[in-house]
Amino acid sequence: MDEEELFPTSEGTPQRGVISPLLTNIALHGMENEIKKLADTFGMKGPDGTQLSQRDKRKSVNLIRYADDFVILHKNITVVQRCKELL
Repeated sequence: MDEEELFPTSEGTPQRGVISPLLTNIALHGMENEIKKLADTFGMKGPDGTQLSQRDKRKSVNLIRYADDFVILHKNITVVQRCKELL
């Protein structure tokens, strides 16, 4: 739509189509996997000062998705910023 004039297209994925949510979830799933791989590279330490295991590093970074939106959560803002740079 441009200046209230509709220009229909024959290409791309239609909005509110059946395939659109599927494609979005495929993309978000891939993004979540990349965030988890990035978490493996973080030099995070536990409360006792020991290096966290790969499983604990991955669990510390959360990507929450809802429809076609997502948010990345971690207690350290630097980790969130690195995730944002990756994506």
